[in-house]
Amino acid sequence: MSPLQIEILESTREFAALEEEWEELYHNSPLATPFQSWAWLYSWWEFYGDGHELRLITVRGGDGLLVGLLPLMLERRGGFGKLLLVGTGLTDYLDVLVREGWEDAVSEAGVATVRRMGSWHLADLQQLRPEAAARVIFGRWPGRCVSVWQDGCPVLDLKPWDELLMTISKSHRKTARRALRRAEEDGVRRELVSLADAEEAARRLVSLQRELWKGRNIGSEHLTRRFECHVVAAVSRMMARGLGGIFELWRDGQVIISQFWISGKDSLGLYIVGASREAVERYQWSSLLMWHSLATTLGNKRSRLDLLRGEDPYKLQWGPEIIPNHRLILGRHWITWAPYTGYHVLHSKARRYVNSESAPRWVKSAAHGFRALRHRR
Repeated sequence: MSPLQIEILESTREFAALEEEWEELYHNSPLATPFQSWAWLYSWWEFYGDGHELRLITVRGGDGLLVGLLPLMLERRGGFGKLLLVGTGLTDYLDVLVREGWEDAVSEAGVATVRRMGSWHLADLQQLRPEAAARVIFGRWPGRCVSVWQDGCPVLDLKPWDELLMTISKSHRKTARRALRRAEEDGVRRELVSLADAEEAARRLVSLQRELWKGRNIGSEHLTRRFECHVVAAVSRMMARGLGGIFELWRDGQVIISQFWISGKDSLGLYIVGASREAVERYQWSSLLMWHSLATTLGNKRSRLDLLRGEDPYKLQWGPEIIPNHRLILGRHWITWAPYTGYHVLHSKARRYVNSESAPRWVKSAAHGFRALRHRR
């Protein structure tokens, strides 16, 4: 085999120039999700890249074919350097890209390149699924490395609506049927947004998301202009490449529910949902969302509906399987790695306890109140 060609790209211009090669690699990386697409990550970098230094590691075969890509960035604070994956924060699934058949070569090259890279003290690779390529690559890390639970992602196997209803409580089943019946009587209709209307629909979605969660548990970042611009850019680019879309529910000439979905290789993921006050008060909006999401999943010939990270009650009431996301924390020196890792291990255990069935109700209420207060700041 010819020697691999490895580069570390540090400019936004080089990031932009990779678009076509990146997307071709994405389609030939079996473990990738749409969150690893150029369309998503470049849109994130445009609006959230400030304060980070790009460290895109590209791995090419001897013929120049791009076979691996590690989308890293460096964050420096007070002389402390931390490696993160591009997209950290708003992205539900983070990972690296590896062309099928090149796993061992890219793994060896990736680990060696990161070890040689200067200016970092630890790497915090977040939101990694159990099958993430990054977990395989950095599972070979020769130094300090620990895997820490980070989030639970509810996932449903695709099944007919009536069959799904039989898996939930009788009262919830009754409420769901009443919501659908009322929506049908009201003439609520579902429309898939065209590419030409993507930007306008994305702005409506963000507005409805803010309306739905107003006064409740919404992250302060979701209320910013920056977040809106990121969503508009990502939606437009992903729709253009068939990686996602928006469906809207209309009533009397107004959008009452909107949903941005991403189309993975075997699943459809629900990233952002928005609903008007009218929809919340007149219907059980989550039932309408689920019914139409199942229809969209079926229409896209996917076998699973991924509700993405967050064990929210409106997701859990449908009895999904909870898939864990983990973070890998890699270190060079014990003195910097141990305190950072220790904090996140303890924080992870506390969060898992709060989410567990064994936690007292007052603990859950206190934690929910603290999160709501933190998000409002």
